[in-house]
Amino acid sequence: MFGLFKSKKELTRKEKTEKFLEKKKVKINYNLPHIESEEETTLRTPKEIAQRVTVLATTNMVAFNGMTGKEAIEYLKKYNLWDYVTPDEKDFLTNPTDEKKNQETWKCEGIWTLMWALKIIDDLGYPNQMCDLNNIPTEKYPIGQDKDPNDFIKSITESRTKTEILDANDLYYRIDWACVDARINGLDLNDLNPGVVYERHYALNWLVNYMEQEWDEISTDT
Repeated sequence: MFGLFKSKKELTRKEKTEKFLEKKKVKINYNLPHIESEEETTLRTPKEIAQRVTVLATTNMVAFNGMTGKEAIEYLKKYNLWDYVTPDEKDFLTNPTDEKKNQETWKCEGIWTLMWALKIIDDLGYPNQMCDLNNIPTEKYPIGQDKDPNDFIKSITESRTKTEILDANDLYYRIDWACVDARINGLDLNDLNPGVVYERHYALNWLVNYMEQEWDEISTDT
C-alpha cells in the first residue's frame, strides 16, 4: 500500500488530512506513511459497487428483522444476485442468530459509504455517530418492496473520482489509527465513534482494492 517516494499530490493529501484532524483535536501519528497514489490505485467499478451495496442492503434487512434469512436468500436468487453474496454473508443468511445480526447491523456504515461513492449521498459526515439509512431517498435505494434490484444496478454508470475516494480513504486510515491508539492506551476519542470509523475504513479499503482483498478478507491496517 505504501511507497517511499510520493508526488506532491500525495504530500498534499496527507497534509490536508492532518490539518483537518488537528482542527478536530484528533491524535495524529505524523509518521504514518502515505497511502497509494492515484497512479497505483484501481478502483472498484461502478457496477461492482452497485452489486456489493445491493447485497449489503439485503443482509442489512435481515439484521434489522425486515426479512428472514430464508426470504433474503430467495430474494437474491430470484434476481440472480446470489453469486455476489460472500461466504460470510451466506453463512449469516443461512443462520442469522441474534449475535450475528448485532454484528451485521454495523454494515449500515458500509452501505452509507458505498452509496456516497456512487454519488447518491452527498457527504459521508463526521464519524461521531451512526448513519441513518432513512436519509437515503427510497427511489434511490437498491432494494424495496416490488423493486427489482437489477434496475438499481443497471442505473449506476459512474462513481466518485479516484481523488475523492482516496482523500476519504486517507482520512479514515488516519482516524482509525487514532481509534486503535485510544483503545490500546485508554485515551479519550474526542467525539469519534470507533465502530463507525472502522466500518467506513473497511468499505473504503474495499473500494480502492487494498491489497486486492475481497469483501470478507478486508484488513484495516493502521
